Amino acid sequence: MSTLPHPHGPSVPPLDDDEERVARARRRLTGLATALVLNPLDRQVHADLRDFMDSESEPALQSWEALLSRSPDELRERISALLGSQVARRAS
Repeated sequence: MSTLPHPHGPSVPPLDDDEERVARARRRLTGLATALVLNPLDRQVHADLRDFMDSESEPALQSWEALLSRSPDELRERISALLGSQVARRAS
């Protein structure tokens, strides 16, 4: 788990491992997709994509499936916890 420190108050509740892994994979894949569009025949882009697929893809997919399996109540509770801490920080 990670915490996101905030200079004006308490930290945001930590993301759980699945949330963090999915967020990290989405950021990485967005960068790779952009690089692939801009430089479709660049060997380094292909190597970076291969590296992601070999090392990070399967764990990210498993975490995504775990998030999708959460019940609506679990999701609402998690969203509320994350947003609630942001609202509290802004109010302070």
